[in-house]
Amino acid sequence: MRAWLALCLLLTACATPTPQPVPRGPIAIAVAQRGWHTEIGIPASSLTGPLSHLGPASLHRAYLLIGYGARNFFTNPKAGAGTAFEALFPGPAAINLAAFNNLDDASDGHIVWLYVTQEDINQMLAFIWSSMPHTGAVPKSIVTVNNASMFYTAKPDYDALYNCNNWAVDALRAAGLPFSNAGVHFSSDVQAEARRIARAQRYSHMLPGFTSP
Repeated sequence: MRAWLALCLLLTACATPTPQPVPRGPIAIAVAQRGWHTEIGIPASSLTGPLSHLGPASLHRAYLLIGYGARNFFTNPKAGAGTAFEALFPGPAAINLAAFNNLDDASDGHIVWLYVTQEDINQMLAFIWSSMPHTGAVPKSIVTVNNASMFYTAKPDYDALYNCNNWAVDALRAAGLPFSNAGVHFSSDVQAEARRIARAQRYSHMLPGFTSP
């Protein structure tokens, strides 16, 4: 009897936990890893509100890739180790909007697709817009790489305790996705959580009686 009980406990300990279901909407958004940096890809057809009128968004390419970072480092493609070290300390931040037809061109091939509703996207866009200080209807870009990639002033300030990945997690949480907001995040952490949520969304989709929106 004891041997049987021990075997049952062992099998229970080794079993893969059943994922908790996560609601799945009809629109795919991308959680893209770019080295140590996380950005979010939103279909151009789902862009709404004032952000949809900004430079790269108005090009109507397939996706708008959105990221946050330390301004001096993020906006300078030739930034060196000294500038990267400065990013560990509180300082000004920037948001990059970049238009792409194929996100594989911009993500090192590390993309997890999550499925949300248009209302979820609207909530995320509202969060992003609130991260872009502006006095008029449309904020002006502070750095323009080309028409498809522009940087804008962002808040809050960037530092080691609130980095590009923390901001991306906050944007994804604004869309109702169950990312953890505890602690400092690395891009690998965000990708791992995104994969967990993607599995949970697939699990939800397989539940009896579940219907897609």
